[in-house]
Amino acid sequence: MLSVSLLAAFPDLVEHALDYGVTGRARERGLWRWRGFGLHEFANDARKSIDARPAAGGPGMVLMAGPLDRALTAAREWHGAAPTVVFLSPDGAPLTQPRVRDFAQAPHLCFVAGRYEGIDQRWIDGNVDAVVSLGDYVLSGGELAAAVVVDACIRLLPGALGDNESTAFESFADDQGGWLDWPQYALTVGDEPLPLGLSGGDHSVIQRWRLKQALARTWRRRPDLLARAKLSLEERALIDEIALESKA
Repeated sequence: MLSVSLLAAFPDLVEHALDYGVTGRARERGLWRWRGFGLHEFANDARKSIDARPAAGGPGMVLMAGPLDRALTAAREWHGAAPTVVFLSPDGAPLTQPRVRDFAQAPHLCFVAGRYEGIDQRWIDGNVDAVVSLGDYVLSGGELAAAVVVDACIRLLPGALGDNESTAFESFADDQGGWLDWPQYALTVGDEPLPLGLSGGDHSVIQRWRLKQALARTWRRRPDLLARAKLSLEERALIDEIALESKA
């Protein structure tokens, strides 16, 4: 079972978000467990202070090391072992599917959500194993970012999805080549006709159509993924075909 904990000013933001869908059902099945540690509970003054003014001045406030230390100790005691500590910050490394796969294999993931101007760097240097970012933008806090990463991890746990092959054929999956997924169509009656590549029932034709569509979508939207992908001769030929069709 995967243990997930969160050190944050407002951990309830994450717990409620994970009660639904895949993550909620996986939790009910006992595939993972959750515990939020609100930093205000680990403050040691009457005001329940968790932040202080920045050293040498400046705007905003900075989360102090003391409440974080005590919350991390509580998280260790809850799980019984030291966790992999992940700090959500816009100055971290971009989150990728391979990194999510690594996180999902850890026995205990402890996410740390920043607030205000950030966290005392001394605490980060002494306790954090990975700093990750969801993108080049800034949120009010790291709680919602943590919920996103937890969701991405939980769906990779065996038994979390109805079909375990679902994660093998989607955007960024290793089995998919690392590129984007092909377009999907619902099998319903009375809608507009399906694309020719899907309507004939020939498995080899369908497979080629899906591969070409996935490559075409990636070529148009995320050419950087193709630039670093290890493409087969068939895949290179399909990209040449896509480029010619685009020019036409």
